Amino acid sequence: MTARFTVLASGSGGNASLLEFDGFGLLIDCGLQPRHLTARFRSVGTSWERVSAVVLTHTHTDHWKDATLAELRARRIPMYAHPQHYAYMERASSFASFRAAGLAREYGDGRPLELAPGLRCLPVRVSHDSAPTYAFRIDGYDGERPEPAWAVGYASDLGCGSPELVAAFTGVDVLALEYNHDELMERASPRPKFLVDRVLSDLGHLSNKQAAELTATIAGRSGEGFPGHLVQLHLSKDCNTPELAAVAGREALVALNPATEVVTARQDYAIVPITLARRPNAANRASARVNRPAPKRRTVQPSLPGFDDW
Repeated sequence: MTARFTVLASGSGGNASLLEFDGFGLLIDCGLQPRHLTARFRSVGTSWERVSAVVLTHTHTDHWKDATLAELRARRIPMYAHPQHYAYMERASSFASFRAAGLAREYGDGRPLELAPGLRCLPVRVSHDSAPTYAFRIDGYDGERPEPAWAVGYASDLGCGSPELVAAFTGVDVLALEYNHDELMERASPRPKFLVDRVLSDLGHLSNKQAAELTATIAGRSGEGFPGHLVQLHLSKDCNTPELAAVAGREALVALNPATEVVTARQDYAIVPITLARRPNAANRASARVNRPAPKRRTVQPSLPGFDDW
C-alpha cells in the first residue's frame, strides 16, 4: 500500500504539505489562499476533493489563512489543532462558523491521533515563538507487520532541537526539517537587530548548521538507510540559498547515509511528490548502527546545546 508526500509550498510566504494514503488526504498546514492551494493541487495531479483533514503546526499566519478556514468549512474538511490554537483563531471572521460546524478537532502533547485506518500522527512540541508549536511524526501501517510500513517526520519551524524530537523522528523514511538561514547571511542582512536576534534565538528558526546537526543526530540514531529523503523546509528568501542549504544537508549525511536524496522545498512551486511504501528493511528503522565520524561543517553557528549527550 503506497502513499505519497508533497510539499506544496514552504517559506515565510505560506506553508502547506500534503500526505496521501489509501484515499485519505492529510494537509499539513494551510498557509496559502484557497486559489493558490487549488493551483498547487492541480500541479501535482490532485484536488480539494482528495483532502480529508488538516493538521496545524502553529498559528503564525504563514501556516493558516482565514479565507482557507472558510474554504475548509464550505468543503466540510476538519482541522486538528491544539486548544490554544483555537483560542487564538477565535478572532478570525470564519472561525465561529467553522467551530459551529463541528470541524474543529483537537490534539494534545504527545497523544497519538488515529486519523484514518492505518494512519497515525504524533504531535511533538517544539521551541518556537508561536506557543505552542508542534512537529509531527506520521506513521503509515499496511497490516503486514506491527511496525510502520513508512514514516514521515515534519518540523517546519523550530528554534532548536530537543531529545524528544530526535526520539520521535528516529527511523523516519522522510525527514522534513527546517533549514531556514545561513547565519553569516542573517547577521550581515539589513534586517533590524531585534529581528535578527529573534531568528537566531532558541525560539526562532534553525540555521543550516543547526539543521545539519539535527539531521545527523536523527540519522545517527536511525537504522541503516534511514532517512531515505531529507526535505529542507522554510528557507529564508533573503538569508539563505537553496545551494547552501543543500550542501549543509548533504554534508550532514555523507558519513551516515550518503544515498539519502536531499530535496529543497520552495515557496513558489511544489516539489515532485515522494512515494512512500514498505521497504525491505522497514523493521530495522531504529536498529543500532556503527558509529561513524561526524562530517565537517562549513558554517560557523555554535553547536546546539546538549547534542553531544544525546
